[in-house]
Amino acid sequence: MNVDTMSPTTRKKLVQMACIAAWADLEIHDAERQVVFELATQLALPGTDLSEVESWLREPPPDFDPYEIPNEHRAAFLEAFLEVITADGRIDPEESETIRLLRELVV
Repeated sequence: MNVDTMSPTTRKKLVQMACIAAWADLEIHDAERQVVFELATQLALPGTDLSEVESWLREPPPDFDPYEIPNEHRAAFLEAFLEVITADGRIDPEESETIRLLRELVV
């Protein structure tokens, strides 16, 4: 995933999408939480954004329009989404449907 060309806003949206993925089955597992924090660290989010990420792991983040994702970064968003969803070793029916919808929207 090439994040070097992402704006700070896009980086934050990417982590927001990862949190949405973690909440797709309405339950956050430790493995999903770890993937989200690793992603936030990789993206070098500032401390204020990290605090917001922590709150998104306690309560679901607000949704956003996937069409807001810049075309050049849509593959990275889908990759992060899939990494979080598969982190707990299983894909629930709700997660499968979310994956399908996201693929239609961003690919």
